[in-house]
Order: sequence, then C-alpha cells, then structure tokens
Amino acid sequence: MLKLSLIAWLLCSLTWRTTPTSCHRTQPPPSVEELLANRLHSYMDLTARPCENFYQYACGNWPLQQMEQPPETQQMAEQQQQLHQREQKEQLQPSDTLAVLDYALNRQLEQLLRRGVSNDSSTEDEQLLSIHEKMHNYYRACKRLKPYNLKKYLQLLPPSNCTGWPLLSRKWSPETFSWLATIGRLRSYGLNGVLLKEEVLPRWDDASSYAINLDKPSQQETIPMGEGAIIELLLDIGQTKREANVLARQVDFFERQLHRLQDIEDDMGNMETELCYLAEIMPQLQWTAFIQELPINATASELERPPALLIQNVPYMRALDKFLRRHKPETVCNYIMLKLLAFLKQQGPAEISRVECVASLRRAMPLAASLLIGQRFHDPNSEPLVSEIFGRLKRRFGQLINENRLQLKQPILRVLQEKLDAMRLQLGFLQLNETSYVDDYYEPVQMGAQSFYENQLALLRLRVERNHQLLTMGNQYNGNNVSYLTERELSSSLSPFFALPRNLVLVPYGFLQLPIWHRNMSELQQHAVLGFILAHEIIHGFDNHGIHYDSVGNLMGPSEEIWASPRYNQSINCIEQHVATGSKSLSEKIADFEAMRLVYETYFGEKFSIDRKEPRDPLLPQFSQRQRFFISFAQFFCGKQQSLNAQHLEHAVDELRVLQTLANFEEFSREFGCEKRTKMQAKKKCRVW
Repeated sequence: MLKLSLIAWLLCSLTWRTTPTSCHRTQPPPSVEELLANRLHSYMDLTARPCENFYQYACGNWPLQQMEQPPETQQMAEQQQQLHQREQKEQLQPSDTLAVLDYALNRQLEQLLRRGVSNDSSTEDEQLLSIHEKMHNYYRACKRLKPYNLKKYLQLLPPSNCTGWPLLSRKWSPETFSWLATIGRLRSYGLNGVLLKEEVLPRWDDASSYAINLDKPSQQETIPMGEGAIIELLLDIGQTKREANVLARQVDFFERQLHRLQDIEDDMGNMETELCYLAEIMPQLQWTAFIQELPINATASELERPPALLIQNVPYMRALDKFLRRHKPETVCNYIMLKLLAFLKQQGPAEISRVECVASLRRAMPLAASLLIGQRFHDPNSEPLVSEIFGRLKRRFGQLINENRLQLKQPILRVLQEKLDAMRLQLGFLQLNETSYVDDYYEPVQMGAQSFYENQLALLRLRVERNHQLLTMGNQYNGNNVSYLTERELSSSLSPFFALPRNLVLVPYGFLQLPIWHRNMSELQQHAVLGFILAHEIIHGFDNHGIHYDSVGNLMGPSEEIWASPRYNQSINCIEQHVATGSKSLSEKIADFEAMRLVYETYFGEKFSIDRKEPRDPLLPQFSQRQRFFISFAQFFCGKQQSLNAQHLEHAVDELRVLQTLANFEEFSREFGCEKRTKMQAKKKCRVW
C-alpha cells in the first residue's frame, strides 16, 4: 500500500489544483522534485540485483510504505488520519498507482458533493446547477442504502411483462418466456454480452456514421462465473444455502456447456443487412421480440432508411438456438438473471460508504463526472506541456517510419505517415465547454434522493438510448466524439486509451495528477511515466490491430501490405514468444516494447548527444539520468502483486510487464551492465518499427 502521507499529499494537491505547497504547515514543504526523489528511493530494494529482477530492485520496498512515514509529512498525515478514523468502514486501500489516483479523486469528489458542489462558484449557470443537482441526489440516495439489496433490481425489472423471475415470482410462466425478448429488455438497461452482443459502433467503411453490430459474446464474457460466485449472488437475494447450492450446480453446468460454443468458427464472415431482414437470415430465432425491446424504434423513425446492421458469427447464433432448446426455460432464465445481478453489482457501490458511492456515481454518470473532474481538478497550464511531449513522440515515430526498417514500399510509408500526422491527443472524455451537451444528455432523467435503485436503472437505460441515438447523427459527427464508448468501463476509468475509429489518444483529466504528472516535475520524470503511456497509446495505432485502420478511423488501413513484409512477420513471431509467458494480448506487448524504445529515444535523443556527459540529479547522485529513467518507469507499476495464474489478461501482470519490457531493450542492459546470461537480458530482442 502507498504510504498514508502520499495519499494525503495527493488529496491536498488535488484540492487546490496547484503544487502541494498550498497545504498549510509549520515548516516549508518539500518541492515536487524532492518528494518524488524521496519516494523513488524509499520504494527501492537495494539488496536486489537489478540485472536479475529489476522489478524487485525498483519496487521491493513498496509494500513497506504503509508502515513507514517520513517526518516531513507527519502533520499532514495525522490530520488525514483523524478524518479516516471517522470513516474506517469506508477506507479502501489502494493497490497500485491508478488505484491511488482513483481513491484520491473519489475523496475529493465526495467532499465536493457533501458540502454541495454547486455552492463553490457564484458564476455557475442553470445547466451546471442541474447537472450537479442530479449528481448530488444520486450520491445521497446511495449513502442512504441500508443495506444494498440486489433483490430490489429484480423486483423493478422482470424478464418480461408476461412473466416474473422463476425464483422470486409466482407469475413465472415458461410458456410465455422468450430468451430473446428478455435479453432485449435487459440490453436496454445496459446488460450486454449475455448469449448475444449488440452494440452501436462507428461503421467500418465510414467512421463518421454508425451501425448496429450483432455478434456473439467475447471469450471473456462467456468465462463461467463459478459455483462460488453464483452461490454468493443467490444468497444476496435471499436464497437459502441449500437452494443456492442446488441452483449453482445447475447453472454452472449450463454455463460450461455454453462456453464451448465459442469454438464455433465463423465460416460465413461479416454480413451487412437491415433489421427487417434478420428473420430471413435466421428464421428460427424470434428476432422481432428482441428488436421490439431495444430503443431502436423511436430512433429508426428519424432516419430516412432503417439503420444498417452488421452481423458476425451467424453459425454461433444458429447453434445457440439449438443449444437453448435442449435446456429448460427456467435454467436459461436463471442464468440470465444471475448475469444481470453480476452486472448490476459491478455498477453499484462495492460497499455502502461515501467514497464507494462516488465511485458508483462515476460509473453511472461518466460524462457528468468527467466534466466535474475537468472543471475542478484539471490544471489547464499542463495542456501545452502534455501536447509538446505528444508532439515529440510523434516526430520521433515519424522518423522511425521513414527509416523503413520493414522495407515497405513508399506508398505504404506515405499512408502510415498520413495516419500519424492525423493522430490527435484529447484530454478528458469531453471538453470543458460542453456543459450544454452534458445537460441535454441527462435532461430526460430525474434523480430521487431516496431512490437509488430507480436512479441507477434510469441512468443505465438512458446510456443505451443515447448510444442508439447515434444512429441519427449523420453530419453532426464531431471528430473528437467518443460518446459511443459511454457504455464501456473506459468512460469512467482513469486509464488513457487509443480509440481506433477516431485515430485518437484520450487521456482522462483525472490521470494527470501526482504521482504520474505535475508541471513542475523534471522532464525526465515526465517522459519516463506519462511519456511512456502516451507512446504506448500511439503505438496502438500501428500494432497488429491498428494497421487495419486508416487516418480517419476506417477499416481500410494497409494491413495486407504490411503483413506481406517478411521482417514484419519475423518481428511478430518474436514478440509472440513473450506473449506466451505474459500478456494474452499481442497488441499490448507490441505497444509496451515499441513504446519503451520510442520514449527513450525521444527524450535522450533530443536532450543529449551521445558523447555528452549527462549531469546527475543532486537529489539522487547515485543514479545516472538513464538509470533514473528506467527506475521511474518501473515504479509506475509498483503495487500489490497480481496472480500470475490470471487468465485472459490484456496486459501482463505488472512485474512481468516491467521485466519483459526492459529485458527486451538493449539500452537498459547497457546502462546497468547486465551480462548476456542474466535474467534481464532477453535471449532474443524483438523490434517491429
């Protein structure tokens, strides 16, 4: 856990949106550079050998920080601890850097909401007041939950108008139950990836317009919940242990058989049609019942022609229908009910506490939360500095493209350069001048201060309705528009990401906080942490997925020509060997490996000549500039150890991510003097660009 003093420092910094010097103390506080230098040194385990396990060397003492407290922050920490003692039940210990940011941000939002966020400024207009009032009412309703009762959702949201849930209602009627109608109804409240997946996404051939995408669930979405998780959900809604055990075995057996359908290959490929022709393509399925439950009918009336429909994995859907016919309707309905409960439990608060109610609010109202975070905590003076780093990284990557390591033809190089030139950086999920848009977005819903379950369902339904209204956008498309992602976790997360259909790197406002970013950090620290993150996202535009997209986000990139390069194939085969022991995602491994080289060459290539002796930092004279760069990079990933047995990881667990990325980079080995036989020297180093 990060030391209490660091969290207190973060909170104070966030409160005043300046350096930590705003905290009133009897002695002058340490500068940002001094505090970061102390933090860097305190995390390190100097007994570890950097060439054997650099993660242990950089992060080995990170867990000890919860037990230690430097004297210069003791007074601040004592004040914070007094506040924590009043709310011991709601203290959620941060487990990594992003968790620290989340925790500090939630604390600050909670304080704003508790004292009335609209009272902080005399210039707020009616639109802001309306948004803040709805946020405050959601927060108040959450705080008043005693206890959090998942059963309430089932009472408010039956599977259809003709039948209730088998476990809870005498109205259960297997004859009138339609699984397609049920998942259609629940899809309108945000549930997705259960039996089917329906989304509104930018078109593959014209990213400025949208189409309905119908597909099978992802591999991750069909992983069995397990009997333990099922029993826990059933106990939450009042089932006895005996009843829960029996039903858990039934649903677990059903779910494991269902998961096997993922192996069915799509030999028909993608199909483009219209909703009205679904019944002709798959007449055995009751598509009318599904479509009537979706918020499409009102939207379709505003269109000159019905919305386009892209279908994938038709063989899966046909097999799914046969599979479900072999099982009792009650089992199918119970499975859907449990997936709904798991989804709603994830959306709600992890516990009834102030900070967790704020976390739930951010998930429920991501656009409003992003606007508030940007207005209250974002430092606009940081924008040109972040943009400058982004521009440097793009310039260096353009040089790498022109060096043409992959020996591509000149027309392909021009296409790649055009995409890089068009790539944009956006801070915040939306812009700070979009108050009217946010107010209009939430205008249809009213938040009751004592109606948490109703509030959450109303917001979930609104989010789905708004996404389906994108089908009518037409010429209203904004190149920065990422509102189609509001249903995804990305919309409320602090993690930066790359939006492929927008050729856009998005950095949430809340991410640009200490210890990741401060405008008074050294350039080295800024590049080692934020620079690596930006480089990682830039590379996603040119990884094995990104090369399929062109400069405007259409699926018309030069992927075939690039895959025809023998050198590209050799590079991918090399990286795939690392994927086998770390991340399950090839694209993430490519982004890590290439980003390290890109940000390192960007900073040291522009800052220092090869023959120039680099000055050492007087705060940490024992390390060279380059050594400190690698240590700072690694310490971004310090945290509670994840399970190495975790399946279906996008990123590798933090330790493996650091070790593999640095072992693949020859400059790291050279700087720390690692011999070829040491663990921090990869047997074969991989490079794409």
